[in-house]
Amino acid sequence: MDHIQPRSLSGSDDLDNLAFACRRCNERRYNFTTGIDPEIKQEVALFNPRQQKWADHFAWSSDGLRIQGVTPTGRATCDRLDMNDDRHANGFIQTSRQFWRQIGIHPPQ
Repeated sequence: MDHIQPRSLSGSDDLDNLAFACRRCNERRYNFTTGIDPEIKQEVALFNPRQQKWADHFAWSSDGLRIQGVTPTGRATCDRLDMNDDRHANGFIQTSRQFWRQIGIHPPQ
Protein backbone atom coordinates (compact mmCIF):
# COMPACT_ATOMS: atom_id res chain seq x y z
CA MET A 1 0.00 0.00 0.00
CA ASP A 2 1.42 3.35 -1.01
CA HIS A 3 1.88 5.90 1.73
CA ILE A 4 -0.02 8.92 0.40
CA GLN A 5 1.07 12.34 1.57
CA PRO A 6 -1.20 15.29 2.40
CA ARG A 7 -0.94 18.30 0.09
CA SER A 8 0.73 20.26 2.91
CA LEU A 9 3.57 17.70 2.83
CA SER A 10 4.08 17.90 -0.96
CA GLY A 11 1.31 15.41 -1.80
CA SER A 12 -0.63 15.92 -5.00
CA ASP A 13 -4.18 17.17 -5.40
CA ASP A 14 -5.03 14.24 -7.70
CA LEU A 15 -8.34 12.58 -6.82
CA ASP A 16 -6.46 9.44 -5.73
CA ASN A 17 -4.81 11.50 -3.00
CA LEU A 18 -7.96 13.22 -1.72
CA ALA A 19 -10.80 11.98 0.46
CA PHE A 20 -14.18 13.48 1.31
CA ALA A 21 -14.27 14.52 4.95
CA CYS A 22 -16.28 16.83 7.15
CA ARG A 23 -14.53 19.98 8.32
CA ARG A 24 -14.18 18.60 11.84
CA CYS A 25 -12.33 15.46 10.75
CA ASN A 26 -10.27 17.31 8.16
CA GLU A 27 -9.07 19.81 10.76
CA ARG A 28 -8.28 17.11 13.29
CA ARG A 29 -6.42 15.02 10.74
CA TYR A 30 -4.39 18.06 9.70
CA ASN A 31 -1.37 16.59 7.90
CA PHE A 32 -0.87 13.59 10.15
CA THR A 33 -0.29 10.29 8.40
CA THR A 34 0.44 8.26 11.52
CA GLY A 35 -0.81 7.98 15.08
CA ILE A 36 -0.16 5.97 18.21
CA ASP A 37 -2.33 2.91 18.81
CA PRO A 38 -3.28 3.35 22.49
CA GLU A 39 -3.45 -0.42 22.98
CA ILE A 40 -0.05 -1.51 21.64
CA LYS A 41 1.66 1.88 22.10
CA GLN A 42 3.17 1.82 18.60
CA GLU A 43 3.08 4.34 15.77
CA VAL A 44 1.00 3.11 12.83
CA ALA A 45 -0.40 4.55 9.62
CA LEU A 46 -3.78 6.25 9.96
CA PHE A 47 -6.83 4.94 8.10
CA ASN A 48 -6.86 5.84 4.42
CA PRO A 49 -10.45 5.82 3.09
CA ARG A 50 -9.20 5.74 -0.50
CA GLN A 51 -7.31 2.48 0.01
CA GLN A 52 -8.93 0.74 2.96
CA LYS A 53 -12.43 -0.41 3.95
CA TRP A 54 -14.00 1.25 6.98
CA ALA A 55 -15.45 -2.02 8.31
CA ASP A 56 -12.01 -3.64 8.36
CA HIS A 57 -10.79 -1.12 10.95
CA PHE A 58 -13.86 0.22 12.78
CA ALA A 59 -17.17 -0.87 14.29
CA TRP A 60 -20.02 0.98 15.94
CA SER A 61 -20.69 0.46 19.64
CA SER A 62 -23.92 -1.41 20.36
CA ASP A 63 -25.74 1.87 21.07
CA GLY A 64 -24.37 3.44 17.87
CA LEU A 65 -22.82 6.38 19.67
CA ARG A 66 -19.12 5.49 19.52
CA ILE A 67 -16.76 4.45 16.78
CA GLN A 68 -14.50 1.68 18.00
CA GLY A 69 -11.15 0.94 16.40
CA VAL A 70 -10.73 -2.82 15.95
CA THR A 71 -7.20 -2.75 14.51
CA PRO A 72 -4.10 -0.73 15.34
CA THR A 73 -4.93 1.57 12.41
CA GLY A 74 -8.52 1.97 13.59
CA ARG A 75 -7.57 2.68 17.20
CA ALA A 76 -4.82 5.15 16.22
CA THR A 77 -7.22 6.95 13.86
CA CYS A 78 -9.96 7.16 16.51
CA ASP A 79 -7.45 8.58 18.95
CA ARG A 80 -5.68 11.00 16.57
CA LEU A 81 -8.95 12.41 15.20
CA ASP A 82 -10.75 12.18 18.58
CA MET A 83 -13.65 10.62 16.67
CA ASN A 84 -15.74 10.19 19.82
CA ASP A 85 -14.96 13.59 21.37
CA ASP A 86 -13.25 11.98 24.34
CA ARG A 87 -11.11 15.12 24.76
CA HIS A 88 -13.99 17.59 24.35
CA ALA A 89 -16.42 18.11 27.20
CA ASN A 90 -19.32 19.47 25.14
CA GLY A 91 -20.44 16.04 23.89
CA PHE A 92 -21.43 17.44 20.50
CA ILE A 93 -20.71 14.33 18.47
CA GLN A 94 -22.43 12.02 20.96
CA THR A 95 -25.52 14.26 21.01
CA SER A 96 -25.53 14.43 17.22
CA ARG A 97 -25.24 10.66 16.82
CA GLN A 98 -28.03 10.13 19.34
CA PHE A 99 -30.28 12.51 17.38
CA TRP A 100 -29.39 10.89 14.06
CA ARG A 101 -30.19 7.50 15.58
CA GLN A 102 -33.61 8.73 16.76
CA ILE A 103 -34.52 9.87 13.26
CA GLY A 104 -33.27 6.61 11.72
CA ILE A 105 -30.21 7.73 9.79
CA HIS A 106 -27.53 6.39 12.12
CA PRO A 107 -25.44 4.35 12.33
CA PRO A 108 -24.71 4.09 8.62
CA GLN A 109 -24.81 0.66 7.03
